[in-house]
Parts: sequence; structure tokens; C-alpha cells
Amino acid sequence: MDNRQLKYFVAVADHGHFTKAAKALRIAQPALSIAIKKFEAQLGLQLFERGDKQISLTQEGKVLYGHAVGILRQMKDAELAMNELIGLEKGEVRLGAPSMMALTSFQRS
Repeated sequence: MDNRQLKYFVAVADHGHFTKAAKALRIAQPALSIAIKKFEAQLGLQLFERGDKQISLTQEGKVLYGHAVGILRQMKDAELAMNELIGLEKGEVRLGAPSMMALTSFQRS
């Protein structure tokens, strides 16, 4: 199980449709369908009930969905934290102004 597989799985579950998920992910729909089938084969579980126009999660898919959303959120948080450590996302801004200007320019009206 890898990051890409989880992203694809969550996208399909969120959109309820392979074509809409593929468009959101900016990949070809057949590639997404194949990736999900391989993911299901790897897990040995059917994650989606496939209907004519829409798909839905199986019970196993619902269990995985909760975990997948949490994992992807934690991965995003970890990436943000690492970016903050190298100064890409967080910093300190200091403003300097003469005291008279500060009194007139920054007071609330």
C-alpha cells in the first residue's frame, strides 16, 4: 500500500465515480480503474460496489476509507511541518515605524 494508491482510492470514494475522480486527479480514467483493480487485488478485498452509473464503498472500503483519510492528512501535516522547519511556510514578520507614525497609522478607528 502506498501514498498514490490511497490518494486514488479516496478520490474515487469521494467522487463516487471513476471518471470524475480521474478528472480531479488529472489522470486518464482507464489508468485509474486499473490502479484501483490492482489495489483491490493486492489487498485481496473488493473496495467498491460497481453499479451502472455510480459506485459505492463496500464495508471493507468504508473501513479503509477512514484510515486512508487519516493517513493522507498526517502525511500532509508532516510535509507542512518539514517545510516549516526549512522556512518555506512559516516565518516572522517585523514592522518598524517611528512612534508618531505608529500612533496615527495603526490605531483602530
